[in-house]
Amino acid sequence: MTTVFIKVAAFVSIVVAGYYAGRSGKLGRGTGNVLSKIVFNLTLPCAVIHAFGAAQFTPDLLWLVVVAAAFNFAAYGAMLVATRHSEHASRVFYLCNICGYNIGCFALPFVQAFFPPAQAVAICLFDAGNSLMMSGGTYALTSVVASEKPLEHPVRLAAKRLFSSVTVDAYLVLVAMALLHVPVPAAIVQFTEPMANANAFLAMFMLGLVTNLHVDAQKVGRLVRLLSARLAFNALFTAIVLLALPFDPSVRVIVCMGVWAPIGAMGPVFTMWCHGDHGLAGFANAISVIVAIIAMTGIVLATGAMG
Repeated sequence: MTTVFIKVAAFVSIVVAGYYAGRSGKLGRGTGNVLSKIVFNLTLPCAVIHAFGAAQFTPDLLWLVVVAAAFNFAAYGAMLVATRHSEHASRVFYLCNICGYNIGCFALPFVQAFFPPAQAVAICLFDAGNSLMMSGGTYALTSVVASEKPLEHPVRLAAKRLFSSVTVDAYLVLVAMALLHVPVPAAIVQFTEPMANANAFLAMFMLGLVTNLHVDAQKVGRLVRLLSARLAFNALFTAIVLLALPFDPSVRVIVCMGVWAPIGAMGPVFTMWCHGDHGLAGFANAISVIVAIIAMTGIVLATGAMG
């Protein structure tokens, strides 16, 4: 138990250090933007490649891609119905932040800290399905259903965003290799290891840099409704994972950790692009990080699942 708390405390300290570093001005302007590009285009893809290369998994684990996509579409679809009579700004806020999990910059580093690399592939496969919405799907759908004016070529826009993501491209190649039973070369696994190891620190530090802890008191109700809806879906999906999915216990634990990951980092960005309240979305993201730390630590303590 002591080891768990030490590791969690280290993660929290990195996030807090990033938060204060970003507001001290010592790192200069635009640091968060630069760091996010390093994480999303270098360390995160390397972490995914390294996890796949170190893993020995059966084809049935590929169903985790479908599970993650189904969870995302279920939450989005329910909110789509629930907000059909809402005004534009509210609907955009809810739709852009109700689904999607911050796997690469939060759950993956967390799983890497408590599980061996061979098991971390489960969260990567879950993220492969999650990325369909988090890498452009949410924005494309919301820009159409909640648009104040017609949007040209939404399908083309979604496809462009999806396939311009290095991480999504890596997932497509790695999943295809897995289906064809083609292993990741050992040399590539060794080459990506230093950058994969750097992902946890850089991702957590970046999370602190972009965290916003200010919110207008008049918007608290909207914030509470969104977070309550996510908590309800998290609880439902956790029950499905534990009671219905035919995977090994360690895999189910890892997937549960993914389900309790924070709101995706692109949520506030999609909200801004759809002309919603991105400041409130940023605050919701920060709160979801706190909830995720508590929930995921509880999962580790409850199961005793540590690498």
